[in-house]
Amino acid sequence: MSASANPQTLIQSWNVPELQKRLKFVLYALLIFVFCTHIPAPGIDMTLVRNFFQSAAGSGGIFNLIDLFSGGALKQFSILALGIMPYINASIMMQLMTAVDPKLKEIQQEGEEGRKKISKWTRYLALGLAFFQGAGMMVMFYGSPQELLTLPTMTALFSVAAGTCFLMWLGDEISQKGVGNGVSLIITLGIVASIPGAIWSELSAAQLQNQRMVALLLLLVFAVIVTTAIVFVQLSVRRIPVQYARRQIGRKIYGGQSTFLPIKLTQAGVIPIIFAISVLMVPQTLFQLLPRSWDWVAQGNAFISNFQNSGWYLIVQFLLVYIFTFVYTAVTFNTQDIAENLKKNNGFIPGVRPGRQTFEFLDKVLHRVTVFGATFLGLVAILPVVINMVVQTMTNVTINSFWIGGTSLLIVVGVALDTVQQMQAHMIMRHYSGFGK
Repeated sequence: MSASANPQTLIQSWNVPELQKRLKFVLYALLIFVFCTHIPAPGIDMTLVRNFFQSAAGSGGIFNLIDLFSGGALKQFSILALGIMPYINASIMMQLMTAVDPKLKEIQQEGEEGRKKISKWTRYLALGLAFFQGAGMMVMFYGSPQELLTLPTMTALFSVAAGTCFLMWLGDEISQKGVGNGVSLIITLGIVASIPGAIWSELSAAQLQNQRMVALLLLLVFAVIVTTAIVFVQLSVRRIPVQYARRQIGRKIYGGQSTFLPIKLTQAGVIPIIFAISVLMVPQTLFQLLPRSWDWVAQGNAFISNFQNSGWYLIVQFLLVYIFTFVYTAVTFNTQDIAENLKKNNGFIPGVRPGRQTFEFLDKVLHRVTVFGATFLGLVAILPVVINMVVQTMTNVTINSFWIGGTSLLIVVGVALDTVQQMQAHMIMRHYSGFGK
């Protein structure tokens, strides 16, 4: 593990006044998030919500995962029931559209003003997705699209959409005035906040049941192994050496130093998993918005329910994550732009000619690295179900809690490592400024 993950960083950072102020702001903001998860959305019938989650349609992995990301707000149907997921999906969609549409790419390259425009359009798209997902949830609870036209349901819909807007603002505030990525920290806290309740629920169910206790211990062992693997993969990078040619301007000589270009094994992070889950939710949401009296709608709902409980669902989810990893990596890590920037700055990879050959070399390396990263993310996505199947085979006990999920572990570990690295970066900047004085 790298030095950036040293536990002493947390203790040392608290002694830095500026960093302590930022950490306090993060703590206060996250406390506000936890408080808001317990504020119920007005106009919703909680009996219908509980009945839905107790039914076969609502007990699926997708809804449990969304509830996990929102810190349990979905099952309580608080004002933050939708969480930050609409904004994440909107950000992914906007990044993909920017890579495809030349006009959007030109706007993005206009500097600060261009980024502000893209950010504003992303928020509008997130708001639209929040209304769409919220409407789908309402129809699932009530079983009829006509309920969307009633005043209580409209009030609840606008409340949860406003909750998503609030989380977008809170995430930006944490990123600007705190430490780490605000949106990622909100998701991480939602996951961590759900863990104690899930553990207590499973321990309560395991009273005087030796097999269930054995199953929980096996899951704990799996969790340690998976966490170790995630930390190893998250810190794994392919270092490509880069050499900058020396050049003389006047009496000064510039360049000549050697460095490296890091390509992470999981360059796309957890984004492909979240996007794959959102895509798999779309058919079910659309069918729920249609009248159930139609025969083909009822057949479609039955097919989706059977599909989610079959092995084909895991295969499709793995393939979606695998494909989205390649797409998102290609969007965020543009090898052609990197090759051109190296050439402009008199940089080159030893043994590779600048320009076209550098682009082809980087593209080849990125493709090979992404194969391993995409396979790893795909396995992490389907890990909860696979582990449950193994444990069930060994102990004849099924654990329904998702706190052990590979996706949640990947998010928590990734965000923790990134936050600690940013804290250490702040400390290094402070030492430089102090030395300069």
